[in-house]
Amino acid sequence: MVAVFHTRPVFATFLTPGQRFQSSDSLNADLTVARLVTDRLGLLHVTLRDDNGHEVSAFAEQVEVAIAEGHLMPSVESLPPSLAC
Repeated sequence: MVAVFHTRPVFATFLTPGQRFQSSDSLNADLTVARLVTDRLGLLHVTLRDDNGHEVSAFAEQVEVAIAEGHLMPSVESLPPSLAC
């Protein structure tokens, strides 16, 4: 079964490139929103980058839930969007 979208869904998010978060797990990593990308199905992906340059991509909804549940906590400092990408 194939899903067919006649119009691309529009997703709104509060996430923007340059926002910084700290993970609550044992790694205690600082993560920066590097970019937001909409795929060809219209789903919004967030790429997070750690201080070592490693990147992980997740659906925006997953990142928002992680923030809401306290797994990712906003960091005091944020980078300007031009430095995030």
